[in-house]
Amino acid sequence: MGRDLVASFITDEYKVSVGHVLQKALKGEETANYEFPLFTKSGDRVDVLLNSTTRRDADGGVSGVIGVGQDITELNKVRIEQENIAAELVQLIDTANAPIFGIDARGDINEWNQQAESITGFTKAEVMGRDLVASFITDEYKVSVGHVLQKALKGEETANYEFPLFTKSGDRVDVLLNSTTRRDADGGVSGVIGVGQDITGLKLAQAQVIQSSKLASLGEMATSVAHELNQPLNTIRLAASNITDRINASKITEEYLNKKLNRIDDQVVRASAIINHLKMFGRDASEKPHALSPEEVMKSVIKLIGEQLRLDDITIKLEFDDNATIVRGHQIQLEQVFLNIISNARYAIIENIVNTKKQIAVTGNLIEDSKFEVSITDTGGGVPDDLLPHIFTPFITSKPIGKGTGLGLSVSYGIINEMNGSITVENVKGGSCFRVTLPIF
Repeated sequence: MGRDLVASFITDEYKVSVGHVLQKALKGEETANYEFPLFTKSGDRVDVLLNSTTRRDADGGVSGVIGVGQDITELNKVRIEQENIAAELVQLIDTANAPIFGIDARGDINEWNQQAESITGFTKAEVMGRDLVASFITDEYKVSVGHVLQKALKGEETANYEFPLFTKSGDRVDVLLNSTTRRDADGGVSGVIGVGQDITGLKLAQAQVIQSSKLASLGEMATSVAHELNQPLNTIRLAASNITDRINASKITEEYLNKKLNRIDDQVVRASAIINHLKMFGRDASEKPHALSPEEVMKSVIKLIGEQLRLDDITIKLEFDDNATIVRGHQIQLEQVFLNIISNARYAIIENIVNTKKQIAVTGNLIEDSKFEVSITDTGGGVPDDLLPHIFTPFITSKPIGKGTGLGLSVSYGIINEMNGSITVENVKGGSCFRVTLPIF
């Protein structure tokens, strides 16, 4: 009692501020809920949350200050510990070896760590507050990514979805993302946090494997393609020979000449179409996903391999639903899937020594009102039981060395998965049945 409160019992860093508050109270200006740190007799510190009231004498004059407080020492310890944990979490997010993005409830960016800066080239200062989808997602994915983020803002989290971003240089970087709903202290949704993995290099490697598989398929079709081109070339040669004979015999007429020249022109167009299709099939599939008809894709495949099937005495039956159905994807890649399956069916049929019926049946039907299924059934004796569970695993093949790469069905699985579809196989009577299911557009 009687000792100076501030000088004797207040910690040094608070002496000025507490003294100021007490001086205000001595002038009649009361202060509520200010922190009041005291020294204990043992030299420790105790934190008090204080309400100060001016004390007056009987005449109303200020005679001092009375304070009613609450010991918040333990509460402050918890708060400081929480702040330290929060700071560590912020540091962990910022320095994590994975791109981490965050948006608020409006879709504006409020989190962008160092790895996100590294893979995109955009600094945190450049992106904060900007609309993530509108500013940084490639056009063909704006709708789907926006849909995923809206689901997360409603509490529906999504794992492993492709998240393609623009870089500062205008390139594209592919990220595989897991999104988590972000909530405030009251449990309300305040945004979305996403932790990703840069898969740009992986996508490039997949594209190279797909290209290698396509070129291998073209090599296997060389005999069929050569025969397919020989037909129009022989027709052209015969027409030219007929014209020469007529000229030598002086029996050429304008009508006859026009007829033969038109026939030659038709065969040139046919040969050009075959060559152009081969060139298109052989190029890198860099086009964007677009609407396409599975039936038309299958017909294009038959044009490529049909002559080879005819030479092997294999009939192919096509039965598609009357209602034209459209899916979304890459035409050349879907051609590759169908070509891989039919080529495998052809090989199985040729090697099936007990085969009495050489046939491949292709059907296409709408299922579940939102999916289209293409079934390819052969009479090749079926997939060996020990290979069936692993048929889509890379380098798994029933063909002898030199007859296959073991990548065709693995690549096909990846292509269909990329189109948000599925591919399955089962053995049926006398052969196997592959089912390719795709979401309708």
